[in-house]
Amino acid sequence: MAYSRKLHERVRAEIKERKTTAEQKAHENRMKLTEQYPEFQFIESELAKTGMAIVNAFSLPKEDVETALKNIRKKNESLQSDRKKLLKALNLPHDYLDVHYVCSKCEDTGLIEERDDERNVSYGSKYCECYMSLLKKYAAEEINKNTPLELSNFEDFDIEMYPETKDGESPRKEMSYVYNSCIKYAQNFDLDSQSLYFYGRTGLGKTHLSLAIANEAVKKGYNVIYGSVINFLNKMEKEKFGRADTDTEKLLIDADLLILDDLGAEFTTAYTVSAIYNILNSRICRGVPTIISSNLDLTEIKGRYPESIASRIIGTFSPVEFIGDDVRQIMND
Repeated sequence: MAYSRKLHERVRAEIKERKTTAEQKAHENRMKLTEQYPEFQFIESELAKTGMAIVNAFSLPKEDVETALKNIRKKNESLQSDRKKLLKALNLPHDYLDVHYVCSKCEDTGLIEERDDERNVSYGSKYCECYMSLLKKYAAEEINKNTPLELSNFEDFDIEMYPETKDGESPRKEMSYVYNSCIKYAQNFDLDSQSLYFYGRTGLGKTHLSLAIANEAVKKGYNVIYGSVINFLNKMEKEKFGRADTDTEKLLIDADLLILDDLGAEFTTAYTVSAIYNILNSRICRGVPTIISSNLDLTEIKGRYPESIASRIIGTFSPVEFIGDDVRQIMND
């Protein structure tokens, strides 16, 4: 099971609250007009009577039923027309009295009917996209709750920490380009964005910029999961060989944006290699973006991992090199 009972309960409570709020708002709008405008109250009263009139029509002689229903429909249409005119005269939108659900597909129930309209066959209900989206969102929050996801942003990234010149290069110039490229990436982020491979020595800002991108993606409403490869693998291994009500591997695969920190620091086993391959390959097949940060350059990746993993990183991810001196040491000096 990918999502715990606790998460489902949280989503159901959220969906229920949405539905209650939407219906309460519509009720309040209707009551407000009823109290303030007698003509609206009359229209509503007459419309309510048409329902009972339809029921009574079927007790008439068979030859009179069709005529009675036709007259009722005509009256109903006239009353609805009068109501629309009143709303317009009051400068209110035509749908002022409607229930405005957050999700129009399921009307904030979280469920939609699976059916074959051609055969007029129903296969029961399934979770709506809005329900699944909330599950993914809350599951990501659970995974991210112990990570510094909200602690980094682009404004806090100090390019002056990088030396102007070193060994014939200009780390500040190169990192300015990296910094601006990451800002542009975050501004334009969507599910079709390129996957990125951040590499360079420790303390050069890889985690900071990946988290800054994550924050911008979250603001846009995307489901983002961030964490170290070691932590994810440990959690997945416990779930695989123990009893758990979550499926971290599925959550990582399903995330809109997955950020894997410190690839290469994990202990290599047949399980970890298989798990990394499955996550990367599944996300590549889905066509969704992933950001990896690592101390390993692409040549070292080829030496560290089997071809099945190395080829996917080299062939799919856009490499972004981080250079300079350890920023964290400079800040602590």
